[in-house]
Formats: sequence, C-alpha cells, structure tokens
Amino acid sequence: MKHILIDADTGIDDSLAILYALRSPNFYVEGITTCFGNNCAEQSADNCLRLIQLAKCGYDVPVAVGANESLDGVFGSAPAYIHGDNGIGNVELPETTQEPINETACDFIIRKAQELKGELIIITTGRMTNLAMALEKDASLPKKVKKVVAMGGCYKVPGNVSPYAEANIHGDARAADMVFKAGFNLTVVGLDVTMKTFITQADVDNLCEYCLEECRPIAEYIKKALRFYFEFHRVTMGMAHASVVHDPLAMLIAEDPSLGVYEMVRAGVEYQSERFSGMITTDDGFVPVLDREEIAICIQVDSVKAVRRLFSVFQNMEPGRYNKKKN
Repeated sequence: MKHILIDADTGIDDSLAILYALRSPNFYVEGITTCFGNNCAEQSADNCLRLIQLAKCGYDVPVAVGANESLDGVFGSAPAYIHGDNGIGNVELPETTQEPINETACDFIIRKAQELKGELIIITTGRMTNLAMALEKDASLPKKVKKVVAMGGCYKVPGNVSPYAEANIHGDARAADMVFKAGFNLTVVGLDVTMKTFITQADVDNLCEYCLEECRPIAEYIKKALRFYFEFHRVTMGMAHASVVHDPLAMLIAEDPSLGVYEMVRAGVEYQSERFSGMITTDDGFVPVLDREEIAICIQVDSVKAVRRLFSVFQNMEPGRYNKKKN
C-alpha cells in the first residue's frame, strides 16, 4: 500500500487521475491539495470534494486549498474551451457536505510528511507552487518524503505553451526550479510520454459496458467529461474521438514505475528569461556545474498497458463473467 498526497489543479485529466487513485487497491490517499492552473484553487477544491464523494473509496480524504498564484504573484488559468467553465468539462457532479480543512496546502504537506516518516509519495498534476512553498517553510522536506512524481515539462520534445515549455512547469517556473534542485527523489512525467499515450472512444465504451455497478456513476462522469476533452483535441490537434493522457499517466507511474523508461539527469528550470521560461535545462558535463541531485525523466512508456490499467479499477475483471453458459 502506497500512501500518497495528490497536489492538483483539478481539470478533466486531473479528475481521472484522482478517481483512479481513490479506487486503486494499491493507494491510500492521505489528502489532496489544490492550486491554480486549470481553474482557481477554490474551484479545484470544490471539484475534488465532489470527486471524492463520487469515488466512494470508503475512507475520509481531506482537501486543503493552496496557492492561487505563482511565487511571483501571477495568476493564470487555462481557457475554458480546454476544461470547461468548472474545470471538469462542465459536468455537474452532486454537491457534498464535506468542506476543505482549515489548513493551508503547504502546511498540510509538511504535516503529512512528518506523520508518515518517510513513507509519503507526493504526486503533482499542476503547478509546483504548493510544494515550493512547503520547501520554503521546511528545507528538510526532501528527506521526509519518499518520492515525488510530477506531471510536467518537456525534455526532448516541444512544449504546449511555447516551443520550450509545458503548461504546468511554465505556470510557476521558479517553483519548479526550487523543486528540481531541492534533493527530492523526483520522477518527471512530461510531454515526452503523455503526448504518445491516448484514450479513445473505444476505451470509454468498454468502460461503460464492463464497469462495476458501484462504479457506474464514475463511468458516466468520465464519459461526459471526456466528450468535452475529446472535442478540444479534435479542434486543436485533429484527433477524432480521442485525447492524450497527461495527469493519469503520472499517477499510473507513481503506482508502477515499470511502466516507464527513465533518463537520470541533473536538471533545472529556466525562470528568469521570458522567452525560455519553463524550459528544462540539463547539465551533462563530465564535471557538473549544477550542484544538485539527479532526477528521473520518463522518456518512454508502455502506453497500451497504462491506459488499460487506468480503466481497470472501475471494471469487473472477474474471468468468465460475460461468457458463462446460460441454462
């Protein structure tokens, strides 16, 4: 059982990652912290609370509201045509009586790391602002956390907000650089692999046909949310009834690193140059200039296996359920 904390700017792909984590028998979700990105931190928290209720994971999952702007005081949000006005494809999930806890995201991260004594895995699917703020309060945090898995960045491929940068890293490049150099056991899952991993309408149809009865509301939500996301990909990328897989892939790799192939590098993030802001910089010299530990960047992934696993937690995988002979 892996004890995880999810830090998210809860959009459509974040929501799939969160639902997977809440249903996976291999995860115990210690809590979710939210930040700006796909929408504001408060809207992300509201989305998380509704998703927790939808998942029916069987235990309490606290939600802490975090940063609503970058370390440099800049707020940025994805256009509504990507994730909808509410961040989850304009799907209206039922309200919940659960409310966010009265604790900031960075304080919650520090507390959970202390409580779990080296067993906490942090998975970031948005800006790294909350984690950077936690580092500012507790520089020893990397020694208290087992691992950080971050969805973000572009290593050997172009970015999606500039030729050099991916949205999560670009959204708070200074925070990302702090995290990269802090000494975490860090794995970065970026556009090098997420842009080569696809969810199709066939995957959604299979989910709806074979989902567990208790997961039928989840399947209906995924179907509606991905309809919105598919349309964005059709208009912007020419994809028909399909989308790339960003945040869920980071969650899957956090659960099973063998899904990927990695390159160990000393890396930082450019944040001072406006043109190159968010670009991952590396030090490949024989005598390194960057005084920091190596991080793992995912460069290949078993995409087919990953997508199958993503939907497996909502489905009945009992052999023979659908081919038993009728009397």
